[in-house]
Amino acid sequence: MSLDIDSKLRSMDLVTQHLVQPDDLNYHNNLFGGQLLSWIDEGVAMFVMTKIRYTNIVTVSMANVAFRSPGKAGDIIQIYGKIAKTGRSSVTALTIAITNNPETGVRKEVIESEITYVCLGSNGKPIPYFETFTLPT
Repeated sequence: MSLDIDSKLRSMDLVTQHLVQPDDLNYHNNLFGGQLLSWIDEGVAMFVMTKIRYTNIVTVSMANVAFRSPGKAGDIIQIYGKIAKTGRSSVTALTIAITNNPETGVRKEVIESEITYVCLGSNGKPIPYFETFTLPT
């Protein structure tokens, strides 16, 4: 994308942060993509739960996943998110993860993605949650 990091993050909230540890790295000393996706899914799910005031949600899809640069040991990974849209039972969040080096001020985009969650009822089936709930502005 052509937008700089500040422009992309302006409308987003900081969701969570993680310090990349040696156990998070692959053979080439890059952060495992699956580890980062796990951090994103967990952090953004809790962010969404707080925003929609409902906790029985499941991940349906992670779309438009684009890895842009690797994470390295010692990097601080910051994950940002915002709710992009809701359906009858679904909610979609846009996410961006960056590395942020507080000593140098250098920030790099690591990944961008879109996650859709579905609200479930007590029977484990989707419910039309957003027919009665409106996101606060």
